[in-house]
Amino acid sequence: MNNNIKMVLNPELNGVELYFDAKPVKQIITELKANGFRFSSFKTCWYAKQNTKTLKFAQELFDVGAEQKTPSTEEVVNNISVDAVTKQQNKSKVITTMSLWNSTRIEKLDVNGKQTVKAIAAEVRKYVKTRFPQCKFSVTSDYNSISFYIISSPYEKNSIYLKAIEQYCTNMLQAYNYTTYGNNNNFYGAYANISYDYLQTEQNETVKADIINFDANLVEFEKQEEERKQEEFRLWELKREQDILDDQEYAKKEVEQVKVIYNSINIVELAEDKQYYVINSQMSNCNKNNTLDQYKEEVAKGDFYLKDIKITKEVHFKNEESLSYFSDMLLNDFDFLEGTGGSFTEDARFTSITDYHNMAEEERESIIFNLYGVAVYYNNNLQFVIDAQGHSYARYVGLVEGVKIQKDVTVKQFVDSVKIEELKQSAETLIALSAEAITCDNNIADTWDKEDFVDYKNRMKQIFNKNYFKLTKEIIQQIPEDHERLKVAMYRLLIEVDGIQEQFLNAGITQGQKVTLIYMSDWGSMVTNRITFDNVEYTKYAQYDKAVKLIFKPEGKRKLHYSHFYSDILVYDSWLSLPKTVLNTVEQTGTGVTITKSKYLSCDKRQYDEILNHFLVSGIKPIINTYKPVF
Repeated sequence: MNNNIKMVLNPELNGVELYFDAKPVKQIITELKANGFRFSSFKTCWYAKQNTKTLKFAQELFDVGAEQKTPSTEEVVNNISVDAVTKQQNKSKVITTMSLWNSTRIEKLDVNGKQTVKAIAAEVRKYVKTRFPQCKFSVTSDYNSISFYIISSPYEKNSIYLKAIEQYCTNMLQAYNYTTYGNNNNFYGAYANISYDYLQTEQNETVKADIINFDANLVEFEKQEEERKQEEFRLWELKREQDILDDQEYAKKEVEQVKVIYNSINIVELAEDKQYYVINSQMSNCNKNNTLDQYKEEVAKGDFYLKDIKITKEVHFKNEESLSYFSDMLLNDFDFLEGTGGSFTEDARFTSITDYHNMAEEERESIIFNLYGVAVYYNNNLQFVIDAQGHSYARYVGLVEGVKIQKDVTVKQFVDSVKIEELKQSAETLIALSAEAITCDNNIADTWDKEDFVDYKNRMKQIFNKNYFKLTKEIIQQIPEDHERLKVAMYRLLIEVDGIQEQFLNAGITQGQKVTLIYMSDWGSMVTNRITFDNVEYTKYAQYDKAVKLIFKPEGKRKLHYSHFYSDILVYDSWLSLPKTVLNTVEQTGTGVTITKSKYLSCDKRQYDEILNHFLVSGIKPIINTYKPVF
């Protein structure tokens, strides 16, 4: 027999436990199982319930192990018991304990973390007292935490022996803490601690022998660990060298495959009148894959969306081999993809991304973006489409099963073609007026939209008034893309010139004038407030630099009130009433009950449009409109 054995009788569980200093040979394992023993990874022992059969087998196995040699004092500590064998009522009962080295070996603990914190604490307390009888512990708990302290032991406070016990106990607590809930804690305090009032007890001869044994095992362990690390590093270096060779071989192979691709393709640049759409391409939500098969896997899982691709270039492969190579190196750079792809819209309200950023949320949601792309063909059959987004590799790939190919798509326009032409002419006029403002008097050609913007703004205001030109967001949208600098400045001008302070300043509202205020409350609902104007102060409010403090008498009130405004507001001359049906649907039931439902959700700014349109039908325009200012 190759193993030394330690036998422990567990009276609390009515069990017998066998501890081996190494894995038993296959024959012993077979006999253990045949005699009703099972292995516990928690205690690293073989265990069974006490009965005549298990006790007899365990005693025979223990006696055989003990007969192998006459142990020294150190070997008694390490292999059989710290104290002399204790015989109890049944002579076959032998109680043994593990050596310090074996008892502090950290293994994977199989514990029940589904218990209450109190039950876990009780189980832990019982276990550590059995495993480390030379130590005194304090293990207390409340409903969600455990406090674990080592009170005393025969080891010095900062010794490696005490730290080994502390680490083992911490490992056990954490096994309980993470077993059931993954990364969520069952309880707080999953660490063992050495008590502040820790007491070192006297070391008897057995403890001293145990310490000598621990030191010897530690030296051997560290030696083995160093050998393991060296071997691990050696294997890592070998793998790294092999990886370098594999990478070099792959790179060489890839170069050859790229040559095959370039020698086996025909590139067709499509003139604008020859371009067409691939409708409902399947675009994977997981992008930037290197192989076509990866895209197919994502689409097969249903993880994709549909997109219309406008084809500006075709790549025709002459053989299946080159197509296969290309399909497996989609993230490689190819000059025939460079500068292709990108998003676009045919919505007439949009000529650059600047327009998009200056739109209201509901306007942005109404814009439909499509993609430019490259179509990949083999034998004149469409294989897939690529949106490189201006890069030289297949950044996004769309599958084409079930797609339709058509010349054009219908785009819903929110402004009719006649109006668009008028706006384009106004945009050309705006370009000329801006050039006049920049060059008249003191030339500010280089600084007009930077440090001289205030001067430029005042010049534009005078020129607009002189030419009866009304600046609107719709005109700015039609400024061509090659005048992007002007477009940015015009959006800024529209905001700054028609800010809330300036609009109140230019509105000419007089003291005692009756006006109607319409604005959105903090709760997202529209408020109609009929007031008698008294005064306005231009001030700061909270984080807003440009706000107004409006002083007024509300309808039916005698005393003055005030409110701060800093955002969207409509102000109409005289007192107006807003019918319920403008923002709500009103239904009459057969029982005479009136049901009123809002047409919009809270904070929906389209309510302003409804109100503006309602009054505009009667020819009534606001004297102040910071929602959609008109210069």
